[in-house]
Amino acid sequence: MLKNKGHSSKRDNLAVTAVALQDHILHDLQLRNLSVADHSKTKVPKRENTSKSLKRNTKAVKDTGLQKTVQGPEEEDPEKEYVLDPKPPPLTLAQKLGLFEPPLLPLSSDEWEQVKQRSISQGDSSQPCPICREEFQLQPQVLLSCSHVFHRACLQAFEKFTSKKTCPLCRKSQYQTRVIYDAARLFKAKCAIRIQACWRGHVVRKWYQDLRRTMPPTDTKLRRKFFEEKFTEISRRMLCSYHTDIDELFAEIDHCLAINRSVLQQLDGQCGRRLTDDDWQEIQAQALQREASECSICLAPLAGSGRRPREAVLLSCSHMFHHVCLLALEQFSWGDSSPFHACPLCRACYQKKILQS
Repeated sequence: MLKNKGHSSKRDNLAVTAVALQDHILHDLQLRNLSVADHSKTKVPKRENTSKSLKRNTKAVKDTGLQKTVQGPEEEDPEKEYVLDPKPPPLTLAQKLGLFEPPLLPLSSDEWEQVKQRSISQGDSSQPCPICREEFQLQPQVLLSCSHVFHRACLQAFEKFTSKKTCPLCRKSQYQTRVIYDAARLFKAKCAIRIQACWRGHVVRKWYQDLRRTMPPTDTKLRRKFFEEKFTEISRRMLCSYHTDIDELFAEIDHCLAINRSVLQQLDGQCGRRLTDDDWQEIQAQALQREASECSICLAPLAGSGRRPREAVLLSCSHMFHHVCLLALEQFSWGDSSPFHACPLCRACYQKKILQS
């Protein structure tokens, strides 16, 4: 009898162990519909009377007449990191019997920070996803507890395809996942750098084009081409700005000639008449009243003393100068071919008379 009891207990232990192993394998393969633990924990939902549930949920509302301030939902940080599986999975029968190791406890925030620093040092976020071999960009990114990084959709597809929860790189099972946004930040920074580079390139190209328009190059061929383009542009502008009405041009020329004739007639009227001796006496009297004692050109005395005294000349405007100084001024300013001259002081046309010393 004792032997039969011992054999039966061993058989029972073997049966329990086999069931536990089978349940653990099914649970590991994520076939929970066939799991013993799931069947044991299934509960039939109780039906409640709808009238009783409505009575429980109804609350009295008092209308005070005051408008209630509706507070909108608080805006959350779109780049806030969070853990996808904060609670560990329930223990299977094999884990409870000690046949398999129980799952690890959830990582703390400090441990996640260490895992993240390890991933950053490896440069996983700056590299493409190991599953699809595409850049992360702004797509959801998942960090595993083994410090490997994948697309969230790629990892879900991999788990669904393999029916196992193992890391695609290191084959670590029962890992924990955390959503991070390191690749999104790197992608945004890269986009900002590209935009800045494009803008700076545009500014530099515009500055260089303006410089090429204003500064001639040093090469002879390019320099010749530069000036040819400049002359062509200037001539085109001049042709565009000119008024091509010939009748109006000739009318303007006739008007200018008429003005010149009137000016010449006035000069002839002022300077063409010869002065008489009486006129010269009156002019000399006016010059004596001014008491001019020096030449306004050379600033030397008019009545010079020495071996060769300079001759004084009287102008029709009653100003007096040295004859030599006046001749030099006329030759320097207008030349001998000019029929009319202007006084250096009053700028009037004059006739001159040499005074005898």
